[in-house]
Amino acid sequence: MYNTDAIEERLEAAAYKATDNFCYGYYVVVEGDRCPHCESDDFMRHMEGVGVEYGTDWVIEELIRQHCEPINEENLYCEMLDECYPMIEIGCLSWYSSYLVINLDPIAFRCGVSEYIDGLVQDGEYFEYDGGYYRLEDIEEMLDDIE
Repeated sequence: MYNTDAIEERLEAAAYKATDNFCYGYYVVVEGDRCPHCESDDFMRHMEGVGVEYGTDWVIEELIRQHCEPINEENLYCEMLDECYPMIEIGCLSWYSSYLVINLDPIAFRCGVSEYIDGLVQDGEYFEYDGGYYRLEDIEEMLDDIE
């Protein structure tokens, strides 16, 4: 079980570690807590090769995008259905349970995907960020590498 608040704090710390202070007034990367030119301490974050912006949400998004693969929620749900339920046979034909649910009731399938993923997130196996779902193990591994 993972503590998602702790993960979010670590992501924030990693975002600061992966970026530099940037004074937009003089458009320079700044070492230290104040711009040597204007004495400002209101910094943007600068990420080499990516850009400059206020806040860290964009940095966290970039770190996750660079280091982690989002899961395919539908494939994960189909795997669970196919592991839990036997193949359906009618005469000499056989179908996977997931195939039948997708094709016979696509709305129930989408609801099932959503509920299944929500359960995995609540169980602490996956982490939702910006509409995508990532394995917490992958995010923790990325954070360990950055730290």
